Amino acid sequence: MNTRKVILLCLVGLLLSTTAHAKIIFSSERNGLRGVYVMDDDGSNQTLLTVEKKWGPYPWSWSPDGTQILFKHRSALFLMNPDGTNIQQLTENDNSYIGRASFSPDGNFIVYDGSVKIANNDEKYVIKMLNIKTGNIEVISDLSVIQCDWSPDGKHIIFAEPLSPGRNGTIWIMGADGHNPRRLIPDPGPQADNFFIYRSRPRWSPNGQQIVFTEDHRKWEFVPNVGNMLVFKAFRYIICDRNGTIIKKLSIPKDWDSLSIDWMDDGNSVVFSAGFGIPMDGPVPLDFEWPPYNIYKYHIWTNKITRLTDHPGVDQAIDWISDDVLPVSPQGKKKVTWGKLKQ
Repeated sequence: MNTRKVILLCLVGLLLSTTAHAKIIFSSERNGLRGVYVMDDDGSNQTLLTVEKKWGPYPWSWSPDGTQILFKHRSALFLMNPDGTNIQQLTENDNSYIGRASFSPDGNFIVYDGSVKIANNDEKYVIKMLNIKTGNIEVISDLSVIQCDWSPDGKHIIFAEPLSPGRNGTIWIMGADGHNPRRLIPDPGPQADNFFIYRSRPRWSPNGQQIVFTEDHRKWEFVPNVGNMLVFKAFRYIICDRNGTIIKKLSIPKDWDSLSIDWMDDGNSVVFSAGFGIPMDGPVPLDFEWPPYNIYKYHIWTNKITRLTDHPGVDQAIDWISDDVLPVSPQGKKKVTWGKLKQ
């Protein structure tokens, strides 16, 4: 082999080793352990970052610049590097409730749903904002909500209502300072025969013009010698614009139950966690064996569904980041160090 060919091959190898690939972080329960994983967004290179036997961690979000991962462990928020190193605790592990967390677009703040102590040692659910640099936490709203997501322009936060048996739930929006909370999508109104519609898991598109969310159609039915049992009628995946107008219902089978959803491919696809084969024609049997929940990609324009993970565990808490954002480095070639969480 001549010198010119050797140089060319070396340059190609260097280029390949420093190419950033779009990534997905997710939580997975495998072999009785729950951990934070990262993989390329075609499902390859699944890598365990950190794990624990009990109360394992949940990843919530990539930082806007792709240099850190935000995750929850027990009742505290943490940051770590994309290879699982340099774990930093952001909030106290005080046994209070803490839900989904989302970065501000500039990466300086985090919004999340949590709880505060009130009289008689009871808890009240609120929306909190964390200043990462100072550690200061401010309650910006006393609404009881779940699944906060900060808009790419930094002006709004969307969220869902907690699930309440027999009661509808819908998607809300408010200013980033907590002011002017309102329903983004109107409540579907009274339903007949104990039927209700529950909307949840809202996520902003990368350009901030659309929102994807899930919609569950459920009903309570009385079963002799058992009592009221939940009947699933359909699981829907829906896209609306930033004004709440429904613009597309995704062609995903109605018996695919989702645990989390996000955008990918710069808004051309969505990625979601789902288990399929949930009974739709009657109450879920007490001995029903729930299916594995794996990760799938849905291409919005072709309706094609591609499976990204395949194992008997539970994958959820998904967040995608573009390769345009991730730093270009050979980090992916390094041996991964598992972060040790505070017990």
